[in-house]
Amino acid sequence: MEKIFAEGKVSKVFVKFAIPAILTNLLTMSAFFIDGILIGQFIGLEGLAAVNLVFPVFIMIGATGIIVASGSSALVGKYLGQDNKTEAKHVFNLALALCIILSIIISSTVLIFVDDITGLLGATGSLYELTREYFSVILIFFGLILTSFVLEFFIRNVGDSIFPIKSTGIASVVNVVLTYVFLTVFDMGLAGAAWATGISFTSSIIILATYFLRKKLSLSYGKPVFKIITIKKILHNGVSESLSEFSSGSVILIFNLMLLQFIGEIGVAAFAIISFISLMMLMVNFGFSMALQPMVSYNYGAKLAKRVTDTLKIAITISTAAGIVFYFIVLVFGEYVVGLFVNNNQQLSTISLEALQIYGLSYIFIGINILASAYLTALEKPKLSLLVALSYSFIFAVIGLVIFPQILGVTGIWWAIPFANIVSIFVSVYMIKRSNRKLILQSNS
Repeated sequence: MEKIFAEGKVSKVFVKFAIPAILTNLLTMSAFFIDGILIGQFIGLEGLAAVNLVFPVFIMIGATGIIVASGSSALVGKYLGQDNKTEAKHVFNLALALCIILSIIISSTVLIFVDDITGLLGATGSLYELTREYFSVILIFFGLILTSFVLEFFIRNVGDSIFPIKSTGIASVVNVVLTYVFLTVFDMGLAGAAWATGISFTSSIIILATYFLRKKLSLSYGKPVFKIITIKKILHNGVSESLSEFSSGSVILIFNLMLLQFIGEIGVAAFAIISFISLMMLMVNFGFSMALQPMVSYNYGAKLAKRVTDTLKIAITISTAAGIVFYFIVLVFGEYVVGLFVNNNQQLSTISLEALQIYGLSYIFIGINILASAYLTALEKPKLSLLVALSYSFIFAVIGLVIFPQILGVTGIWWAIPFANIVSIFVSVYMIKRSNRKLILQSNS
């Protein structure tokens, strides 16, 4: 099935994998998006703020799943491109075992210190109780969330772009229905929203896990073999995108703390609304990167350099166009979208809309940086990928957060992310050109 990566027309194969990946991601995020709307309408400003305070920690510990999924996926794709199905299967089973072990260790540790961590997030008073309530429940399901993410990566590795949509679609429906019921019928508050999310991921992983019970697949379940050299390769390949996620979480944490300092809980609530909206655009770009990575890693293993570079060109072109369209939607329909989250709070609406129109400028540029990082990971260039990822997700974002608020006040906080993504494009282009020169030389040798 995976032979399509080497034989099909590059643009058609990319679209064939990008559309289902995007739909899968959007289905997942639509559930979170609707969660945000329901929380905003039935719990209010403090509910939105509490979810956003938890969000950076969720991203940072979720980097565990990224490092295993991205690192092992690139390795599996390379082995399949070399027609080495035995090693691909070994990496697959080792990755699943690592994901389960690491997620249990991390979630258990965080649960022990959940009170201290909640305080460090900046939550106080009633906001503290709401934040701790949501955080504690989500952590119970953390291992299932990460494992479902890893399984989706591997399903795409074997050339199936459709199946993840089924599991995600069912999980999204379960999440939305349960969130509404738990909030309105049982009045469970934020804990209800968290339970709904956890249960929905449980349904998703049950469906995903059955996929690899099929016969005639290149990947199938077996006893994991813990080879140190393979673990090092997985961690080495995945560390860049993992650290990128961790850095993104750190920047969101800084955002939250600065907003609490400048304008209080209403600023964090506004950022929550922006985050829910921006996640939709991010998921589109992550869909592009999910389509790009197996194509690039397979053709890299098969030494088909032109197909590798053509995949990147097509991905960047489509991603940039999507970013422009999404930003246009924000400018034209932003007031309506923000209004979905706000229940009779004009101040929150005004702050959110003004911030979104600035922050949303990053949508045009962020896809290039996300794809550059994924591309370099697929080429087994983790150091270069890490530099790109840290540039847009941390280094220039922190520089922007230091400089712009001093000049523009609270408005400057929103300019940090567009600034980071625009400047990071120069880093991305340089690293891509550098890697492509070596790629062509290797393919010709």
